[in-house]
Amino acid sequence: MKNKFAAFAIVKNESYFLPIWLKYYSRFFQNKDIYVLDHESTDGSTDSLGVNAVPVHNEFAFDHQWLVETVQNFQKELLDRYECVVFAEADELLYCPSSSLEDLLNRFLSNQSMECLTSVGYEVIQNLGEEASLGAGDEVFGNRKYFFRYPLYDKTLISKVPLNWEWGFHRCDKPQNFAYGSHIMHLHRVDFELMLKRHEERAKRWKLKNDGAAGVQHRIGDREGVLNYFNKTASPIEKVPNDHLRCFEGL
Repeated sequence: MKNKFAAFAIVKNESYFLPIWLKYYSRFFQNKDIYVLDHESTDGSTDSLGVNAVPVHNEFAFDHQWLVETVQNFQKELLDRYECVVFAEADELLYCPSSSLEDLLNRFLSNQSMECLTSVGYEVIQNLGEEASLGAGDEVFGNRKYFFRYPLYDKTLISKVPLNWEWGFHRCDKPQNFAYGSHIMHLHRVDFELMLKRHEERAKRWKLKNDGAAGVQHRIGDREGVLNYFNKTASPIEKVPNDHLRCFEGL
């Protein structure tokens, strides 16, 4: 007999985002049902997690075909043991403004005709004119009040069946299904100085495979370039509604 739900991520040196990811998803999943694929982290962020840590190996920090195949294979493996699997990267929080994520997953699981769910994409962004950089221990959503709609992040990450994703996990081989009000909050732009530090590390210290235009943002490592990328939003910045903020209290 299968267990109900599992959640997993794939990470490399995510000392800021992984603790937030774990704190959030542990509200809805037991530790035994949470899995972290550790891509050779060297910053100590994957030590003593308290959840399932699974080492994975690749000489390149970003090899999009390897990333997709690794995630797909692990999702398929989990679906042999779970009825529903959630995949979310370290800076992605799946939520539902009108109910809890747990309620959403249970409704989805009870609908025998649905195979997967697509989440409406938003990205949190630091308002540089109003909001200070986050310090160690600062709550994210107590200090960030702005986001923007980002259709590129309308991702299908909740599924009862194996998925075949395109590079970047933005699209897959199943039709998009926006049932039950599933949303995704992407945190990549949550703090400019943090974003700059991460980009500097990736562009200057990590071995990146040449995948053409895919993941070109990972090669931007100078302040001016990162700032230009930071300011290019997909739609106008707006205040995060209270019903969205309530989903992340204490985070």
